[in-house]
Amino acid sequence: MKKRVAILVGVPTPYGDPLFERLAACGRYQTLTFYCREKQPDQAWRLGRPRYPAVYLKNYAPTSWYWRFGIGDINPGIWRELQAFRPHALIVYGYNSATLLLATLWAAWHRVPLLMRSDSALDHEAGKPAFRLALKRLFLRWLTPRFSGFLTVGTSNRHYWLRYGARPDQIFSAGYAVDNDYFQRESNHCRSTRQQLRSGNGWVQRYLLLYVGRLSWEKGADALIEAVRRIAPERPDIGLVVVGDGPERAALEEQARDLPQVFLLGFRDSNQLPALYAAADLLVVPSRYDQWGLVINEAMASGLPVLATARVGAAQDLIVEGQTGFVAPGNEPQVLASAIDRACRSPERLRAMGESARQLIGSWNYDATLRGYYSALESCLGVAGHRLPAAS
Repeated sequence: MKKRVAILVGVPTPYGDPLFERLAACGRYQTLTFYCREKQPDQAWRLGRPRYPAVYLKNYAPTSWYWRFGIGDINPGIWRELQAFRPHALIVYGYNSATLLLATLWAAWHRVPLLMRSDSALDHEAGKPAFRLALKRLFLRWLTPRFSGFLTVGTSNRHYWLRYGARPDQIFSAGYAVDNDYFQRESNHCRSTRQQLRSGNGWVQRYLLLYVGRLSWEKGADALIEAVRRIAPERPDIGLVVVGDGPERAALEEQARDLPQVFLLGFRDSNQLPALYAAADLLVVPSRYDQWGLVINEAMASGLPVLATARVGAAQDLIVEGQTGFVAPGNEPQVLASAIDRACRSPERLRAMGESARQLIGSWNYDATLRGYYSALESCLGVAGHRLPAAS
């Protein structure tokens, strides 16, 4: 009989769906994915119904509570659903909601092995109040021992869990991945019309920077636009395309109103991104903090080098300075301006770096991620002594 594996996630995502679909289809386990919400309140993704077993839990938290009050989602039905499914193992995506903690308590009560999947990083604790960090340390010292393993997305995330009490043998590398083949194939197809796309949109600058992401304060698009403003007198050959939507959009449009070399396109679906990756010369990720940054995976799979700040989790694993991209020490406008000026010195060099980026990201794929999941599940399901709750 197949072992049953439950997965508890906040919302469906374009990069999570393919992983869960592959996990369900592998034949090793009977999986059931539980979602706390059908979508984020400000989510613009258009996803179809899952092609894997999934349940949308009734959420009692008001929409206005999303990312607020340290409560997040409230789905009391998760207890009943877990009782009915009787998983042999439970994977929870984070610990920052009432529902995730309730599921953790359920598993601990029934002695069902628990696996943690998160992208937390120590860098993002900088500047937080000491009292808040002390409470967090106490909480994680209680939480960490209740997990059999940790499915880490990269180096920063690995260090996070080791810092908070995980043993090295409990760490299973399961890096973030996107559909590399899709982005490589589609961007290659679009590259033949690259110049027509640029000229047709008025992107006449020799170097075209690209920003793709949510338009919110932590993502730092405002600092990037200011950096382009500061560099413009000496580098009129640099343009910037901003793709995305969010609470800062109106302010950014006003900020860029007198900058003819800055183009704000709004939100674009994932099927429209390969053409933009093919048209650009450099992706810029100017985040003030970003636990990973999957847009970096997409761009590198499309053959585009990346400039990111050191506060972006993916930078530590995916950016090799001067080979696949560049790392800026901070996102202050002058720092970004200097990094952009340094990067945009040779189109040929950027193209060569894009090819190196494509080669490096090849090993960060769904198969590699699944190997981490399989290893963790095999390890925790081999632990004797756990009992399953009675069927309800």
